[in-house]
Amino acid sequence: MKTFVRLALCLSLSLMPMLALGQETAPPPVEPPETVITVTESANLRALADQQGYDGHTPVNYLFIVPAKTNIMGKPGGGTGIDTGKWPEDASVVLLVRGNVYGGGGNGSDGGDTPMVRDGSRGGDAIFVQSQLGIVISPGGSVKAGGGGGAGADGVGSGGGGGFPNGAGGRGGSALQGGDSVIVAGNQGYYGTPGGGGRGGQRGNTGGDGGNAAMPGQSLNRVGGGEGFAIRTNGNDVVLDNRGDLRGQIG
Repeated sequence: MKTFVRLALCLSLSLMPMLALGQETAPPPVEPPETVITVTESANLRALADQQGYDGHTPVNYLFIVPAKTNIMGKPGGGTGIDTGKWPEDASVVLLVRGNVYGGGGNGSDGGDTPMVRDGSRGGDAIFVQSQLGIVISPGGSVKAGGGGGAGADGVGSGGGGGFPNGAGGRGGSALQGGDSVIVAGNQGYYGTPGGGGRGGQRGNTGGDGGNAAMPGQSLNRVGGGEGFAIRTNGNDVVLDNRGDLRGQIG
């Protein structure tokens, strides 16, 4: 069964509860998916299928469902939310998102003047595509790119904030200050959360804020991390029907 045909079926199923009572609809002229797999954490879809006995050769139809009220997040530091893995051409794969799929947040960079000055790290991709894929984002569902980590501040510098949704804050740096050579330290940046990027640390020179969903981290003299992709296609064919909240680039 072709991916775009199965996509239409999945969309029909996802919207059924919204149809008016008494409204007659003709059943879609396609068969239901052979295999349905629920996804509740960051995963490689091909690996999930293999765990359930897929041999990699037989033509198959797979429907992967992210349930409502489920948050899937890539690892802090820019991890991927969902990776399709590689599939043969005769495999039909559809991802139905009723919950939330987020790229991991970029980490904020450390503050202070040290030999290992770093910029904030990039946010992660929500969906990383390695083979043709159909995606349905249902009403109430979302796919959001990770936010970039904020830049740490120079000198007596606080760390940058972590990017949406879970990026770590950078550590505060220290420096000698005044004629008495007193060591003064900035403080750590705040972690990113599903509500947005974390603030930069506030002591001494303020660190840059972490980026919100699909936004870069704040730059200072150092550079905040860039945002991830909502859907990184890698040149593969993607059929998308978005009825929810999609934030970030597709490409």
